Amino acid sequence: MNNKTFQVGGSIERALKGESDLQSLSVLQEAWKITAKNFLTFLPAVIGLFLAQVALLLLGLQVQLGSAAVFFDAVITGGEMSASVIEAGYMANFWSDVLSAPLLAGVSLMALNHAVGLPSKPSYLVKGFPFALVSVITVLLSASLQGIANAIFPIFGMLLSMGFSMAIMLVCEKRLSPLKAIQFSLVATLRKLLPMTAIFIVILTMFIISFATAGIGLIWTIPFFFNVKAIIYRNLFGVSLHVTTVQKGQNDNDQNQQGDPKVFDA
Repeated sequence: MNNKTFQVGGSIERALKGESDLQSLSVLQEAWKITAKNFLTFLPAVIGLFLAQVALLLLGLQVQLGSAAVFFDAVITGGEMSASVIEAGYMANFWSDVLSAPLLAGVSLMALNHAVGLPSKPSYLVKGFPFALVSVITVLLSASLQGIANAIFPIFGMLLSMGFSMAIMLVCEKRLSPLKAIQFSLVATLRKLLPMTAIFIVILTMFIISFATAGIGLIWTIPFFFNVKAIIYRNLFGVSLHVTTVQKGQNDNDQNQQGDPKVFDA
């Protein structure tokens, strides 16, 4: 049995110098194909993440307002919302994103599997649990910085949202610290600002269209979005793969003990 590790795509060094190859059209085309290929196995995990975030959102509203219905009644009736209700909605959404970070990491790692041609299963949603602490810290820091930027200048907040989009994959796949991951993700994004902006404008347009269809389009758009981010990450930073080759003549029992011939590094 031989173990080898090799890199697919770019590298941190090239990404930080702006030398990685990133073509917006090819990224979107590839993401469309791998979303179609992995749709049935990926969608349940995406739905699991969504339901977890909704549950945490409702819990946050319940804790702050005594009843989540207070917030939704104000939204549905279209009446004037008090400052306390607005703040409760913001904080509930913030902590929903932060506390669901391990599941977000799991979905992101599944998308990385797709980006390097490996399959995934709905149960891979829990692949982010070993990175629970660092993923929570990463989302907490990035969401806090985005919130501050949005309060000062919303366009800057949107830029940071795009710039931090690779951070959670960097802490999981490259084992970087949250601060380093956020820094590297932002620098690499700024180095490829034009193609990144073009890609995210397309994604934003798809989300707007999806909401216009009463949210039905989100069934495709959200998995597509995660696969787009994974392909961008692969092209910018690269993905490490472990490959195990089994010598001819070893029995089936040995092969079963050694596992899959291809193993994603994360």
